[in-house]
Amino acid sequence: MLHLVLGVVVLDAVAMAGWYLGGVAHASSRVRMIFVVIWTLATAVTVALLLGRVRRVRFAGRARR
Repeated sequence: MLHLVLGVVVLDAVAMAGWYLGGVAHASSRVRMIFVVIWTLATAVTVALLLGRVRRVRFAGRARR
């Protein structure tokens, strides 16, 4: 579970750094929208992959019983 939380925190930190340091905050609305869509998709993929790991670990004990 900690990996899931840290994964999202790190992804958001990188995205926010790109938002401000990359100048996306002052870009056109189209560029901002594309950035947000990519950020949202990256978050969804990260959560799906890491939640899959959490589920595998959680239900591994049940498979052995």
